Amino acid sequence: MGAIAKAQQQQVEAKRQGGTFGDYMKQFAPQFKAVMPKGFTPERLIQMAATARQRTPKLAECDMGSFLSCCLQCASLGLEPSAVDGLGRAYILPRWNGKTRRQEATFLLGKNGMLELVQRSGKVSSIRTQCVYNGDDFDFSEDEAGLHFHFKPDFGADHSPECLKLVYLSCRLNDGGNVFVYMSKRELDKLRDDHAAKDRNGKVIGPWTTDYEAMCEKTVIRHAFSRGMLPRSVEIAKAIASDETTPIVLDEDGYEVFTKIPEAIPANVDEETGEVVEDAAEEKEEQA
Repeated sequence: MGAIAKAQQQQVEAKRQGGTFGDYMKQFAPQFKAVMPKGFTPERLIQMAATARQRTPKLAECDMGSFLSCCLQCASLGLEPSAVDGLGRAYILPRWNGKTRRQEATFLLGKNGMLELVQRSGKVSSIRTQCVYNGDDFDFSEDEAGLHFHFKPDFGADHSPECLKLVYLSCRLNDGGNVFVYMSKRELDKLRDDHAAKDRNGKVIGPWTTDYEAMCEKTVIRHAFSRGMLPRSVEIAKAIASDETTPIVLDEDGYEVFTKIPEAIPANVDEETGEVVEDAAEEKEEQA
């Protein structure tokens, strides 16, 4: 076992007898800080992670190692869990693993997180995605002069998710190049059904149910990456590789970190709120 993993095990064992979930998370602040970009602090991430766990109760049932790995991925990308800030950058979601028969935390990039990573490359002057619905006026063509498209929304048409027709991406690169790509609703729904986070009953959960259009737009951005149409960096490649997975984190000795993590929550801490609760015997004595 590597030095980092050993230290983590020792720290966790030392704290098991007391403290809140936030106290438990603070033990890993050095690991978070080591990979964070400027302007993002371990304290902020720990606060957001604890709040995400409260707002998504199923995360309390997840393997703690998987939850910490997702937190570290958020830290390395400088993206806060969007279940808390609502900005659609990144998500930490519970996902039932049928092979291990347990809940595991999953890292998922949001549309705005994907766009932010693209813009960090410094090679894009503008980028936008657009949902097109039945009734909207949309057309595109390509000839020797380049690609041309026309879009005019019909504001009187039904723009609910059920009426989505397609999603397109339009990007202008700093070198003067243009990128245009689109995906139909049928293609998007198939990718959702194949890869979206699901509960143990196979029901799709997470942003695909709460932010359907945004996830469709993000999927088109990712599709453009996979086709080599958008500039890539090591940071972007890492983010895409970890998207919709539980990231694997290795220490300096090549050992996987955050495996076999001891029980995170002491017996006197409420798993959902993170608050210290009185022992039943002490409560009874106080009431007497």
